[in-house]
Amino acid sequence: MAQGSAKIRIAHAEPIGQGARLLRIERVDGAELGFAGGQYVIINTGVTLPGGKLAKRAYSMLSSDAEQRAVEVAVKRIGAGPGSNVLNDIAVGAELEWSGPWGKLRLPPGFSGRALVIATDTGITAALGIARSAAAAGAAQLDLLWLVEDGETFVSEAFVRERLPAAVRLTVAGGFLPVGHPERPARACALVGDHVADGPRDAVLCAGDGAVIYPIRDRLASLGAPEGSVLLESFFNNPMKKSL
Repeated sequence: MAQGSAKIRIAHAEPIGQGARLLRIERVDGAELGFAGGQYVIINTGVTLPGGKLAKRAYSMLSSDAEQRAVEVAVKRIGAGPGSNVLNDIAVGAELEWSGPWGKLRLPPGFSGRALVIATDTGITAALGIARSAAAAGAAQLDLLWLVEDGETFVSEAFVRERLPAAVRLTVAGGFLPVGHPERPARACALVGDHVADGPRDAVLCAGDGAVIYPIRDRLASLGAPEGSVLLESFFNNPMKKSL
C-alpha cells in the first residue's frame, strides 16, 4: 500500500445527520490512493493548536476500495474541536494535506471465510469500508453489528444500509449504553456472545470505543476465537495509549 504525504482536494461535500458532513476527497495529482477497506488517513486541517502543534485528525475511508482515485470520509462536528469544525465548514475545492493510508484493520486479500465486523459509535465508518471492500466480496458470510446510542446523529441507520452490499447482514443494537457507562463493556460482550452463538468466526474486526472493543476481544477468545483472528482499531478510549 502506498503511504506518505499528499496534497488533497475537497471534491464534494454534503451534510449528513445533524452536525456531520460527508466529504469526497481526491489527490490533487490524480494518483491512486492504494487503500484497502478499513484503513484510514490523517488529514492536516492547517489549524495550529495551543502549544504550536498542527491539528491532524484520523478519518476512516467508508467508500469502496474498488475506486482508488477518490474516497469518502464522514466528519462529525465535535463541540469546539478545531479539526472537526474546519472540515465541517471547509469549501469545496479547498486543498489540504494528508498522509496514509494507515491501519491494519482489514480483511486479507482472497478471504473466503466467515467474518464479523463490530462497530461502536463512529467506528461505523471503518466498518462500512471493510464491508464494502474487495476482500469482503469473497467472504462466505459477513455480519455487521453496530452498537449505537439512541439519539446519535453522526450517521443514520438508513445511511449505513444504503451503502452496504446486499450480502452483508446488519444488526443495529440501538439504545446502547452511553460512552463511559460502567456496564457498557459487559453489555457489549453479551451482545457479541449472542451473535457468535453458532460458532467462532474466521475473522473479527472491531472499531470504535477502546473501552468496549478490548473486552470484546477477550470475550471472543474465551469463546474459542482463533489466536490473532480478532483485530481492533480504537477511535477513542484506547487503553494501550493510556498504559504508555
